[in-house]
Amino acid sequence: MIKTAGEIEALLALLDDTDVSVSIPVTERLTALGEPAVRVLEQQWEQTDNQLLQTRIENIILRIQHNTIKKDLKDWTDCRSDQLIYGAYLIARTQYPDLRFSEIDTVIEKLRAEIWLEMNNRLTAMEKVGVINHFLFNVHGYNRSVRGVQSPQLYLVNHVLDTHKGLPVTLAIIYAELAERLNLPIYCVNLPHNFLLCYKDISYRDDPDGIMFYINPYSRGSIIGRGEVEQFLKEQKSDVKPEYMRPVSNNETIIRLTEGLRFAYAASMMEEKAVFLEELIVLLKKNGPDHIL
Repeated sequence: MIKTAGEIEALLALLDDTDVSVSIPVTERLTALGEPAVRVLEQQWEQTDNQLLQTRIENIILRIQHNTIKKDLKDWTDCRSDQLIYGAYLIARTQYPDLRFSEIDTVIEKLRAEIWLEMNNRLTAMEKVGVINHFLFNVHGYNRSVRGVQSPQLYLVNHVLDTHKGLPVTLAIIYAELAERLNLPIYCVNLPHNFLLCYKDISYRDDPDGIMFYINPYSRGSIIGRGEVEQFLKEQKSDVKPEYMRPVSNNETIIRLTEGLRFAYAASMMEEKAVFLEELIVLLKKNGPDHIL
């Protein structure tokens, strides 16, 4: 805890010491002070021409940001994992540490309100999905990106909401979040080599898992059946396992998102970011629930 603003200033005065027995404890203390120290560190960075001091400040700020994301992500797995979009927001902060959740929530809520006005209880499940598809893909122009899985930006939900271009997992997260806010039983399906959604109704008896149909967000929300999903798996030379066809927890969805982003960072030669994403994956797998919806 920071007792006085002067504590940070006193520590900063020692941060450029070439004696590591001084600089290392100072670095550890400033890192431990956390977010309250960031603004003062940024101001000091702007005011100095000392490159050693600037580099050490940059490293401390990065460590503080990483620690904050880890803490927030653990809190999400413990208490807020029912909020899928919030998990995606936390992963986006690996690239945009100053991103505010309200920026994402406002866009999602505006979309929800437009769709809700066209919904009513007389619509069938497919008709309700058709309403979402119309607004998301026709009115607002959300679509697949041609840039491919090696582009880190396509895994960042704020970027997808800004550009309306995404990958299967990010488009599915936005779609599933809208469905959740509209009280529709649409869930993510973590398919190998793809990422789908399903419409699940426990009263539906024609499917062992109560899944009425699947939705492909990467194909403008096209509706497909279990047989088509099984055929896709066979074409990809994947085993047709029952668990592949079922909805997954929000935690598993965010793991898939984070794994994709880690791959993109590594492919883009951003090794430090890839290493940090691996740490987040370990955290998610250790702390998050793995139950099936």
